[in-house]
Amino acid sequence: MISGVFKTSIIIALIPFALIACKKQEPEQQMPIRKAPAVQQPAAQNPEALDNSAGIASTIEVKRRNPFQSHIIMMKGVENGSQKPKGPLECCELNMFKVVAVVVSHNSYALIQAPDGKRYIVRHGDILGAREGKLVKIGDRGITVREFIRDEDGKVSSSADVELTLPDKGRK
Repeated sequence: MISGVFKTSIIIALIPFALIACKKQEPEQQMPIRKAPAVQQPAAQNPEALDNSAGIASTIEVKRRNPFQSHIIMMKGVENGSQKPKGPLECCELNMFKVVAVVVSHNSYALIQAPDGKRYIVRHGDILGAREGKLVKIGDRGITVREFIRDEDGKVSSSADVELTLPDKGRK
């Protein structure tokens, strides 16, 4: 039998040889270098880019949008981008909205439900409805929105106040 001290001294003596064997140099494999494809001209300018068997262009350019870019910034580049982008509360007529709750205090606000079922908190001065209605009053029974009616030139021709009230609960 070999004693434990002898075994450990043999193992310690063999460790440098194992480390030297592991450092054996192997020839490095270089990764192939890919070259960027040459920019091709559109099919109308380059007749060789057409596939004769199918009669279609062999290269298709796909324009992808940046998913992290703001929709508002993208609208500025559009032809009608000078117009202010509309929010979710400017989607439809005022009679489609329901007043769910009202909190009357120094900083009053109301909770309204849009036609799509989502609920929004609105405050004095918020824009509401398809005709750019402005929230002018928050009372204990509901809210009042002033809609502006514009003519062809974009000038305000008249305005109308529309009241949206809380639904009456069955009181006894």
